[in-house]
Amino acid sequence: MSGMSRNKGKAGERELAALLTSITGQTIKRRVRQHDGDDDLMGLEGWSIECKRYATAKPAQIAGWWAQAVNQASVSQLTPVLFYRANSRPWRAVWLPACTAQTSYQFTIEADPLAWWLMEGTQLNGQVPEPIKGSQDAQEREV
Repeated sequence: MSGMSRNKGKAGERELAALLTSITGQTIKRRVRQHDGDDDLMGLEGWSIECKRYATAKPAQIAGWWAQAVNQASVSQLTPVLFYRANSRPWRAVWLPACTAQTSYQFTIEADPLAWWLMEGTQLNGQVPEPIKGSQDAQEREV
C-alpha cells in the first residue's frame, strides 16, 4: 500500500470517527496501532467497525470489504458494520439486520450511517439516540 493510500485511509478513519461521534453521542476514536483482525475504530460498544475510503466502491469491492468486516468481528465476537466512502460520495453503512444469522453480503442492508444507527445501534446498547443538531427532529423537540 502506498503512502498516499495509507494517508487517505487514516484521514477517512478520522472523518468517520467524527461523524459517528456526532450521530451516536459516543466518543469514537481511530485505533492508532492496528494489527490484523483489529477494528478500525473503537468506542462503540458491541460493534466491530471496518472503515474503507477509496476512489471508487464497486459491488465486488464492497462484498470483499464486508467479508473482512465479518472476519474481524468474529475474532472480537462483536457485531460487524462496514462504513465506506468513495470520492465525492457520502458515507455508507453496511450491516446485517438483527433478524438474520446469515453473514453473507447478499443478506446485508446498506444505508447512510444515521439510518444504521437509528435502525440497529439502539438495539445493542438500549439507548434512544438524541437527534442530530439541525435535524427536523431536533427542531421539533426544542419547541
